[in-house]
Amino acid sequence: MFEKCKNCGVRLITGKRDQNGIFCSTPCRLYYANPGFCKSCDASTTTESAGSTTTINGIGTKIYGSKSPCSQCGSVIQTKFFCLIYIPVIPLGKYRIKWATPSRYISRKVKPSVQV
Repeated sequence: MFEKCKNCGVRLITGKRDQNGIFCSTPCRLYYANPGFCKSCDASTTTESAGSTTTINGIGTKIYGSKSPCSQCGSVIQTKFFCLIYIPVIPLGKYRIKWATPSRYISRKVKPSVQV
């Protein structure tokens, strides 16, 4: 009881336990087991990151969608949008996203010829 998540360090009352330890969420468990992107995801993306996403009073950027899950590293292709009143209005790019914790991710921009 009150153990720390093996990946992000959050104190837990209950959690998801496996052979590697206890985790607060599935993204934490998957990221701890396989951090970073696999070779095929590295090859299909550029080093450009999506950066941070922030919305204030419904205006800002947000990540939506989930296409082409990678069976090796668990990343997915998601689109970064500019939002107004929490509604996605302008797509800003497609990125291969891998969630490190429920609120933190790493990302790489999808090359134009590979976009799905």
